[in-house]
Amino acid sequence: MMKTSFLKKALEGVSPQTKKFVRRQGEFAVRLHDLMEECGMSQRQLAEKLGKKESYVSRVLSGSANPTLKTMVEFEVALGQDIFTIPYDGKAFSQGRHCRTALIEPGQVCSYDY
Repeated sequence: MMKTSFLKKALEGVSPQTKKFVRRQGEFAVRLHDLMEECGMSQRQLAEKLGKKESYVSRVLSGSANPTLKTMVEFEVALGQDIFTIPYDGKAFSQGRHCRTALIEPGQVCSYDY
């Protein structure tokens, strides 16, 4: 019988939410880095465009910072491209559910201008 490694034992104690969070945080950092390269933008330039410290951008890129959704969108706007997408089938709108504070009637579309 093969012994379970220390790392495998340690990972067994990590919650599924934490595992997914760490994976998604890394995916965000990699995608952000790729978009910066595509745009030819340095950490300093991105930080200046965002009005944030370069050290914060560095922490996001290393996966050690936990940016809010608002901050992630700020990165997207600064780079002019989406970093992530959220699949959505529109069911909430077709069922008359609430969209922020406005009720969306069946058949109506909720859209936001940026």
